[in-house]
Amino acid sequence: MPGSLPTARDEIRNALKMARRGLEAVRTTPPWRRRWSRPTGPALRFMILVSLVAVLFVTALVAGPDRDTLMAAARGGGFFAPVAAVVGSALLVAAMVPRTWLAFAGGALFGSLAGAVYVLVGVTVGASLAFLVGRLLGRSFVSAKLRGRFALIEAAVARRGVWAVVVCRLIPIVPFAISNYAFGTTSVRPRQMIAGTMLGALPANFAYAALGAATMQQDWLGAKVAGGCVLALGACGVMGTYLVWRRRPHAVAPVSLTKSLTT
Repeated sequence: MPGSLPTARDEIRNALKMARRGLEAVRTTPPWRRRWSRPTGPALRFMILVSLVAVLFVTALVAGPDRDTLMAAARGGGFFAPVAAVVGSALLVAAMVPRTWLAFAGGALFGSLAGAVYVLVGVTVGASLAFLVGRLLGRSFVSAKLRGRFALIEAAVARRGVWAVVVCRLIPIVPFAISNYAFGTTSVRPRQMIAGTMLGALPANFAYAALGAATMQQDWLGAKVAGGCVLALGACGVMGTYLVWRRRPHAVAPVSLTKSLTT
């Protein structure tokens, strides 16, 4: 026993020396030579998706076209102006240009009915493209990371499908362009996304198209009526936001905790 004490002390001393040397090596090694874990697979694709959405959002916010530019571009389409309106709306919505601008410009150029229809088709196509990008880049990562309340919310969205998409289209605080990519990371099916987008975007699309048509024709009474419809849609969206928030899913308490509270 007495002879084993120096051996134990030596081992402790050697371990401390090795730990000290390791810390000194980390401190003296340049940052570019240290090995960091690189994200691969689903995490890397999800980072690409987030970066893409951020770049598109900032670009649309800083350098996005205004209503006058959209109207001038659509006028130059000539005979193919309706096709240009549909294709242009699809690409611009995928690039996060506000759909209300597109509906306003469509109504001013083609009339309230035709303009609303052209832009609605284009918006649906653009939302579907963004949905597919979100599904390709983000679904595998999100499905593996969902826990707790977020898993309950995702399950509720998947269970309601079409109506979940419709509600999100009607709620003003949910950005339309960002939600297109976000829905791709959920288990909502493509046909549910398409149907929900058409139903949910229909009221605002016709209201803004009517506003654009009335403004172009200098029909101030019609513009006031259309503007009132836009305000009414916003008020209904706020009320819907409150109702959805009240009925949001909550995390389920553990069984043991529930029993202890009831006894």
